[in-house]
Amino acid sequence: MFRGWKPYLVVATLFLVWDSLPVRSQTAPQANAEPTSTTPVNQAPEVGTQTSSTVNASPKEAPGAPAATQAMSFQLYQMLEQLPPYRPAEKLSGKVIFSGSTTMNELGNQWAQSFKKFHPEVEFSGSAEGSEVALKMLSNDPTIIAGVSRPVDGDDQKMLVAGKCKEPIAITVGMEAMALFVHRSNPIESISPETIKAIFAARADESLPPKVWGNVGVQGELANQPIVIYDRGPNSGSQVFISKVLLSGQKIEPTLKQCETNSVICSSIAANPAGVGFADIHYENPDVRRVPLVVQGQVVQANDLNVLAGKYPIVRPLMLVLDKAQLSNDAKLRESILRYVLSRDGQAHVMRYGFFPLDPGFVHQELNELFGEQLR
Repeated sequence: MFRGWKPYLVVATLFLVWDSLPVRSQTAPQANAEPTSTTPVNQAPEVGTQTSSTVNASPKEAPGAPAATQAMSFQLYQMLEQLPPYRPAEKLSGKVIFSGSTTMNELGNQWAQSFKKFHPEVEFSGSAEGSEVALKMLSNDPTIIAGVSRPVDGDDQKMLVAGKCKEPIAITVGMEAMALFVHRSNPIESISPETIKAIFAARADESLPPKVWGNVGVQGELANQPIVIYDRGPNSGSQVFISKVLLSGQKIEPTLKQCETNSVICSSIAANPAGVGFADIHYENPDVRRVPLVVQGQVVQANDLNVLAGKYPIVRPLMLVLDKAQLSNDAKLRESILRYVLSRDGQAHVMRYGFFPLDPGFVHQELNELFGEQLR
């Protein structure tokens, strides 16, 4: 059975009962709370995939809240300081294959390059073909480490166990906040869970007329315009996340326009006033805007401050999935990689790539479950 499911179940539950939950949730990295952040160690030195337009080590500033931003930044740095630094214990060598989410690609590359500074004889390879491809590859080759940018569930476990990965484990390595983006001219003021489903869920009958913006309350010139959804392909964790979590298992509208990266989603929406799509909360484009959420009747802006305060719920887990049996027959190579990713060094890279670092208490719990009781 997978370990590390609790954070994903918390996130999934949050979306399934979005309006019935307290505004303050357990999804963001708060002191003594569940983790909320970042990105995993996945792909190896394959570069060129744009994952986030920000590579800042501090959260984005909400308008008029510089003091709050500084406090949040201080909180994040305090969290990092509570994590143990990576201490190489053995001389390592060998080959590691990472495969998985394009969202994690650049961060995975950075992790691989930084890990090699400690262990220059370790070779990394792999590709960023999407979360779903990575899981299928792991099922066929249990030596692979798969990066997956969405919750991992029982269906995934069954698929892996039916193949060659007999003891799959899922390790949380971060969380990513996502926002709904529309064109700057779109007058929609906020969205509720019902509105998201109305926009993204597949029509019961494809012969029905296409959805238009007037169906979700938008007035003016856009009201009669068909809604144009931009999203990642079916091999991406993003699309599966939207379908399984935000749409409560409903299929996504099949007429969507597929985009290779989140940046392409935003640039496509910038060029189309009728466009809409989910992307990393940190993307910036003068012709698009983030739509606030309605949570328990309150409007919550899509920004880092609300993510860190636990008020903003659209946060997805980022994880590494591997065969636990491989941990005992590779001279601690995979164990060292996992320790690096969950260390102060690894989580610092998470921050620099625009994600959120994991809560120190949760990291300690993960290490305990993976490798036995850890000394603080």
